[in-house]
Amino acid sequence: MEQRKFYEAKSHLFEFYGIDMDDDTFETYALHAWDKINNKSYRLYTFSGRVKNNKLELPCNVDIIESVQGLGESVGTTNVVSSIGAYNTSSFIEDNIEDLKSPGSPFYGKGHYIDYSRSGNVLYFTGNDFTVNILYKGIVADEDGLPSLNYKEIEAIAKYCAAVDMTKKAYITKDQATMQMGQMLNQEWLRACADARTPIYLTQNDMDTILNIQTSWDRKRFGLSYKVLR
Repeated sequence: MEQRKFYEAKSHLFEFYGIDMDDDTFETYALHAWDKINNKSYRLYTFSGRVKNNKLELPCNVDIIESVQGLGESVGTTNVVSSIGAYNTSSFIEDNIEDLKSPGSPFYGKGHYIDYSRSGNVLYFTGNDFTVNILYKGIVADEDGLPSLNYKEIEAIAKYCAAVDMTKKAYITKDQATMQMGQMLNQEWLRACADARTPIYLTQNDMDTILNIQTSWDRKRFGLSYKVLR
């Protein structure tokens, strides 16, 4: 899927609606529309860090955290005896099972989930002085540092900017025709927003992942980390 520069939406706004906004106003409106669409393009990143003073500072490009995991798997309290007669803990066995697994979903990570809270770019924990592995999404940006867009997002953002601009003018002028035009553009924006949320194309891999999740019979067990994507 081809990603385009964010400011192509401004060019679309002028070409199709004859509206020429200054850059600051356009970015304010367009980023609001982009957030409403909520169809953000991400790259997946991993980060390992040591918790000090019950907190850990995140990298600057973190947007959505997928998982925060400590080293070692979740285990029960029962010890078992292996087939070769050696006495092993459940922790040892679970960790070895993880090491033997074939690579699966990029969202699947080793380790047990850890409770945390987030404030801005910092994570806070109840424990201290331990290592955590963080899987997170960072936004795909263009050369200006703004989000990259596909063509459906460009059209939707242009319609949103036009609708907001026309409605603002209607409130100022109290002109009924301008208000009706703003309402019409708002309806167009809502349809374009819904359309932009639909993927342009689903690969066979995407469909296979969806069907695997749909037909899975795995169940969450109390007190043990449940990893939905494998």
